[in-house]
Amino acid sequence: MNDVLQAYNFLLLPQFISRQRAQALAKSLEQQHAATPLVSDTLVPGAPAVYDFLPFVRLLIEKIPQVEALSEEKVLPTYTYARLYKHGEVLPVHEDRDACELSLSLNLDADEPWPIWLKTPAGETMSVSLQPGDAVMYLGCQTPHWREPFEGRFCTQVFMHYVFAFGTRTYAYFDKKRVR
Repeated sequence: MNDVLQAYNFLLLPQFISRQRAQALAKSLEQQHAATPLVSDTLVPGAPAVYDFLPFVRLLIEKIPQVEALSEEKVLPTYTYARLYKHGEVLPVHEDRDACELSLSLNLDADEPWPIWLKTPAGETMSVSLQPGDAVMYLGCQTPHWREPFEGRFCTQVFMHYVFAFGTRTYAYFDKKRVR
């Protein structure tokens, strides 16, 4: 595993995708939401969210070689999840389920920076601010992470989740055991 990822539980990935592509993906999600309203999220009540929106699944698969190179681990894809955040919303402190062993939070578009907070193995609390196209890769099942109240008007994020191909959570590839 990448030494920095192991030491801090996360890696900052500036320009993981281009700003233009990020904003185009955000726009496609907003258009989908306008055509067929997304369901409100349970972790962030009131935030429209979607599981495995096809353009994001394509990105999840496309990025496997890059995710493997950065993490220095072979991975299997599990799922994507996206939220459309609004002013005042909060992401409570949590750790992710088994299908999120290696996760990426990718900023697609926002009118204000909105830091994600992560706890390191040493117990340090660190924040990372992302511009559209930037991502943070983190060990989702062992890294408490959260967001304080959002000060802006809109923020579109997609979460891309993987499991290590030779780890104990391989049963979760393609999120086959998802509770529906």
